[in-house]
Amino acid sequence: TDVRGIVQGDSLFYNLTNWVVTHSPITWWEVNASGSSDYTFAGPGFSSATADATLSVMKGMTYAFDNTVQASAHPFRIQSSQGLSGNPYTAGQTGSGITVLYWTVPMDAPTTLYYQCTLHALMNGTINVVT
Repeated sequence: TDVRGIVQGDSLFYNLTNWVVTHSPITWWEVNASGSSDYTFAGPGFSSATADATLSVMKGMTYAFDNTVQASAHPFRIQSSQGLSGNPYTAGQTGSGITVLYWTVPMDAPTTLYYQCTLHALMNGTINVVT
């Protein structure tokens, strides 16, 4: 593990290949599906798997969307507009929507974004970005 540059307050997380330093705490959500009509989310903030949840994220914080169970059957994408043909929003992202998508929310992110399965129109929801 290369921890050069790590400072007080940083976190380490395993990205299924390596240990990675992140400069903010990380929230890890398990993304799954209910057929081809709903994404489900489980993890911090959810008492049980929740279909098409409206997500709230904070600028400067890091989120992991673990879509390894569904992988290429339901690719997960964050967008600046709604629908299958919506505009991808990739600022602050690493990883993949078919494995784990890591997103450190930029300080200049818009207040409303969306998530969308790139194959199924009904699998979508809203992301509220707060400061």
